[in-house]
Amino acid sequence: MGMTTVFFLTAALPQLARAGDPLPSWNEVASKKAIVAFVSGVTKEGSSTYVAPEDRIATFDNDGTLWVEKPLYTHLLGVFQRMKAQMAADPSLKDREPYRAVAANDMSYFMNLYEDAAFATIVSQLMGVPFGGMTSEQYDAWGREFLSEFKHPKLKVGVEGLIYKPMIELIRYLEQNDFTVYIFTADEGAFLRLAATNLYGLPPSQVLGTSIRSEWVVENEKPLLVRTYRMQHLNNWDGKPRLIQQVIGKRPIFAAGNSNGDQHMLQYAALSGGMSVLVHHTDDKREFAYTSHTDKVMPLAQKEGWTVIDMKRDWKAIFPGR
Repeated sequence: MGMTTVFFLTAALPQLARAGDPLPSWNEVASKKAIVAFVSGVTKEGSSTYVAPEDRIATFDNDGTLWVEKPLYTHLLGVFQRMKAQMAADPSLKDREPYRAVAANDMSYFMNLYEDAAFATIVSQLMGVPFGGMTSEQYDAWGREFLSEFKHPKLKVGVEGLIYKPMIELIRYLEQNDFTVYIFTADEGAFLRLAATNLYGLPPSQVLGTSIRSEWVVENEKPLLVRTYRMQHLNNWDGKPRLIQQVIGKRPIFAAGNSNGDQHMLQYAALSGGMSVLVHHTDDKREFAYTSHTDKVMPLAQKEGWTVIDMKRDWKAIFPGR
């Protein structure tokens, strides 16, 4: 990952302050005005909506909310790449699931598991099996190498070019107003932590997600955490507020997501008197336009008063440098 992102993260805040606009990549639209009004309300001492700094918790989804999720999660593209390399080294793997499905490009295998609500099986086979037996250090080394070499199949840029510039501005704006910002991704937290500081300016301790069970072992007097093949926590749907409560112990007053998997996290904030923001992918020229997996959250946004971001209408720019 290049210095462009790091420069943006370190330079953005002073530039925003000089410009007097906390969200310069946003058009002057209802979503921007609603966000600024909310932040102004919770930070103004003496107001009826004032929230003490220690309770200003913001939670963000990642895929489709902070960076591109099409055609597949970036992590899954890395998983499939690793599985293909494993099959090249051991062709017999092609006869066993989930390798058979990947070799045959048979995504129906995973879709059938999804429709059967076999979520633990999906997570275990995609995030556990290809990396089972690795130490945490070995997994991190794999992830860093993949991220450093990755280019998006359509946009032809690395991960630093896939983040949403307006959402990075939003994170910085919230932090400037004494919010503590967390990411709660449905993807594996251990993977996203490898990129989150560089891309979003957030420490690993504020990046949580789906997890694979590890085992503690001591080998040659060296303590190790070794990955197993089993899912520990699925951080989607109601798994998000459960993990939020477990890790933070407080409800977020601000939440941002983009799909049905974020429903419960968004409701956790909105129904507690906070603000929830839904990123709607409407720009088929600068990014991707789609409504998949939004049939539950879009009606709730209207019913519960969430703020919907129309990417095509609301954002002047989507990606850094473009």
